[in-house]
Amino acid sequence: MPTQRQFTVLLLAVIAVILALAPAGIQARPVSGTRTLVILEQVAAKSQFSTFLTGLQDRGYDLQYKSADSSDLGLIEFDEIAYDHLLVLAPTVGSFGGELGVGTLLEFVNKGGNVLLAASSQISEAIRDFAYEFSADFDEAGSAVYDHFNKAEGSEDGTLIAASNFGRSSSAIPTGLAPVLFRGVGHRLTGKNPLMQPLLMGSPTAYAYEIADTDAVEGQPLLGDGLVLVSALQARNNARVTFTGSAEMFADELINQRVGGKQSGNGKFVDELAKWTFQEKGVLKVVSKKHHRENETAQHGIYRIKDDMVYEITIAEWTGSAWAPFTATDLQFEAVMLDPYIRTALKPSSTGTFSTHFRLPDHYGVFTFKVDYRRHGRTWVTETETVQIRPYRHDQYPRFLTAAMPYYTNVFSLAAAFVLFSAVFLWNREVPAAGKKLKAL
Repeated sequence: MPTQRQFTVLLLAVIAVILALAPAGIQARPVSGTRTLVILEQVAAKSQFSTFLTGLQDRGYDLQYKSADSSDLGLIEFDEIAYDHLLVLAPTVGSFGGELGVGTLLEFVNKGGNVLLAASSQISEAIRDFAYEFSADFDEAGSAVYDHFNKAEGSEDGTLIAASNFGRSSSAIPTGLAPVLFRGVGHRLTGKNPLMQPLLMGSPTAYAYEIADTDAVEGQPLLGDGLVLVSALQARNNARVTFTGSAEMFADELINQRVGGKQSGNGKFVDELAKWTFQEKGVLKVVSKKHHRENETAQHGIYRIKDDMVYEITIAEWTGSAWAPFTATDLQFEAVMLDPYIRTALKPSSTGTFSTHFRLPDHYGVFTFKVDYRRHGRTWVTETETVQIRPYRHDQYPRFLTAAMPYYTNVFSLAAAFVLFSAVFLWNREVPAAGKKLKAL
């Protein structure tokens, strides 16, 4: 039988092993929820996307699979969203079942839901209409993206291309990815919505044209980097919507295919695309904020003009498994009353706290202390607080103002001149001329 000391040592060893292995088992998870509706043309088609969908499940997503023609595609119930995320891998379905239409999808986004939608060369009008609401104008059904100079191995017609012209939003898609295999339809960004950003574009030799045995597609073909393959939008309520013209990009076939002797970048690309769309990364939150006078720690709701102030705000960023200090060099603080009276940079620190020192303006009234940080790829941070700025009290003004010395001199010189004039007037007496007498009254 082991002694009590041996038992204690063994227990401590087991605890140490558990603590050592615990970080390795931590999986990334979305900060906005895990309820995800996956719409497929047929539920059995999920086997084509097993690698991508298994990765979502491993990261903690609760996936609910439904076919596009199902009658119970209830995204909104009792005026609340029934799912946190929507993944559409049914590009050829002409319409969705039940009450799910363009209006319902827009309402889902307005209520904070995230949407990842994949199309194909047989894109339906329902998907085109929904994408156009976000200024993403997909080419008509029957068109495809061609690139004969960057086509993948085994692609005789040039419709399976290796795309590597990534957008500038590094917060959504990291740099250094391998070329992504793409077969599908392209789209253009109309520019009506400035929040839409391209994530993957065609090379200078890419173009869109009708595929074989189809009617000619009207309009000018898309060319070069104006041909967008993948685009994304973050709405003003921080909901995220992503459009891609290739559902095959998520399929196991293209994920496992090799490009130039190396593994294609599809697996990493679609994972990063889902992480950003479903808010596993690029998510910011305000931990705390505080303002106070210099050499003080207490926060007040009313300050005096020309007070020396300190403003601090702490922001954290979601890393996929925990909140970490956020670092940036372009945060600004504003003191606003109709117009900004003060706009100054916030100095970052390693703990995620940004601070600035400033002097209140020589203007009293109700001001708004504001931090408004909006960058593509990250959720928006908008923090406002109203404070009152009062003038000096009657006993806080100086007795004499240096700027008023000319007025003081004027007053005292006028008083002295008045006294002198009065003295001269009162004590001056007219002296009669010689030989003349003053007449008595």
